[in-house]
Amino acid sequence: MAEHIAGPMSAERFAEMVDAYGGDIGRWPQDERAAARAHARSAEAAGMLERAADLDSLLDTYVLKAGHEGLDGRIVAKFVHRSRMRNLFRFGSAGIGLVGIGIAGALAGSIAIAILAPNLTSDTVIASDGTATMFGDVGPDAAIRQDSQ
Repeated sequence: MAEHIAGPMSAERFAEMVDAYGGDIGRWPQDERAAARAHARSAEAAGMLERAADLDSLLDTYVLKAGHEGLDGRIVAKFVHRSRMRNLFRFGSAGIGLVGIGIAGALAGSIAIAILAPNLTSDTVIASDGTATMFGDVGPDAAIRQDSQ
């Protein structure tokens, strides 16, 4: 790709680019390279590039130490375990919520029956002809007819 000059580069912008991309202008963004090469002709800019190149070469000599044996497997296993526990809690808590709703409904029904039912004590005498219920009299059997043929 051909480089193009977007305009002259300021010293501040050049210093920012050196800090971000190092002393090799070939590693800089394509649209910044031509202006950077033009600005690098000054002694101050050349000194910045030289110091950045020294740092780049020092960083290039760094060798990453070998990781602990099986570390990646332990990390993945821990992640899988936590995911399973999170899912178990998520779906288990929904079941616990449904059980709680059922218990609350049973309790509300029991309270409603206790409040709405007639108050019967041992002193109360109930005379029934067989049509009385706890909630009141359903009426005589004669009122219920069946049409037979």
